[in-house]
Amino acid sequence: MIDTWGGWPLFQELLQATDQIARRHGVSIANVAVRAISTGRPSPGSSSAHGWGWPNTGADNAGVFSFQLDAADWARLDAVHGRSRDLFALIGDCGDEYRR
Repeated sequence: MIDTWGGWPLFQELLQATDQIARRHGVSIANVAVRAISTGRPSPGSSSAHGWGWPNTGADNAGVFSFQLDAADWARLDAVHGRSRDLFALIGDCGDEYRR
């Protein structure tokens, strides 16, 4: 999926951008990903931010409500995301293969 989205180097850029935003707000990378997804905007990494099965994430998950992504944050994420491929257009939504 990473290769289809844009490749490993671009994914690493996304992680670095997300880490910088997380550090600026004092939250986790997962919090930034969930916040980005919850806005309804197209966002990078949206299918990987669930955290299912990860132990001890309750306290960290509450951090998603402690900050807002500002214009600088969105510019940083959009700079990476703008160079990626649209996974929904390429592979469809989760379960899309069963609706055909």
